[in-house]
Amino acid sequence: MPNEDPTHFTAVDQTGDLSHFTAVDQTGDLSHFTAVDQTGDPAFFARFLDEGNKLPAMIASKPIIMDGLRLRGAERVLDVGCGMGADVFDLAARVGTAGHVTGVDVSTSMIAEARRRAEGRNLPVTFEVGDAQALRFADGAFDAVRTERMLMHVPDADRAFAEMARVLRPGGRLAVFDFDWETQFCDSPHREVTRKITQSFCDSIKHGWVGRRLPRLFQHHQMVDVSVTYHPVTPHFEFVQLLLGGHVARAVAAGTLSGDEADLWWTDLARASREGTFLNGVIAFIVAGTKT
Repeated sequence: MPNEDPTHFTAVDQTGDLSHFTAVDQTGDLSHFTAVDQTGDPAFFARFLDEGNKLPAMIASKPIIMDGLRLRGAERVLDVGCGMGADVFDLAARVGTAGHVTGVDVSTSMIAEARRRAEGRNLPVTFEVGDAQALRFADGAFDAVRTERMLMHVPDADRAFAEMARVLRPGGRLAVFDFDWETQFCDSPHREVTRKITQSFCDSIKHGWVGRRLPRLFQHHQMVDVSVTYHPVTPHFEFVQLLLGGHVARAVAAGTLSGDEADLWWTDLARASREGTFLNGVIAFIVAGTKT
């Protein structure tokens, strides 16, 4: 089943073939976000980001993150873990031609796509490949810094946070969005299977608890005027297949979950989706503060 065909995520509901469920998106492993270029399938991660940005809850989160930066125009802004640049483009519209936005991502393929999408826009943006744990910029180089869904994947989240704080000028604003994957909930009649899947998925993410750690990280770095927003994200069934499909398939292959358990779990979720009762979600933390 090729990842390049997104249509199978909606078609799976109509197949009637339970063996189809354990194979759903089995090459997409979100724990590999810091090694996108080495996975052999960067297109999966690109599609995942694009589809995630379409979710109503993610769209609703963007103004909260943006407001945390308190931009007035003409600022120098850094977006760490910028992916394909969607948020960089929004930031550029806020800072105007007198400002500048730099997007940094560890993935060469993501940066190449961001540059492609920037062509013809005539925006004050720059994209470059870089390591969030060792930013090349001078101390205090930026008026504002943001990151979204990055710290949970980076090998050393504390170091990456310290780097963002370092390149932020005193009085500048830092805004961070990230998930706490142990808060993931799913309405399923299969309680123990759901626990196996959601807890093992949390543990497969390098920093599955990073959301709950964010307020403490801001305090540790002497940030002031800190705001904390708890933001539930409730994706639809097709996106949950993107999110969890590879993980569930690997759990079956590893023997930690049986094929029958996985098939029944997916089958009931598909039925709930058809009936309009599907519910899955996770809590995101959106934290912003000022550097002293």
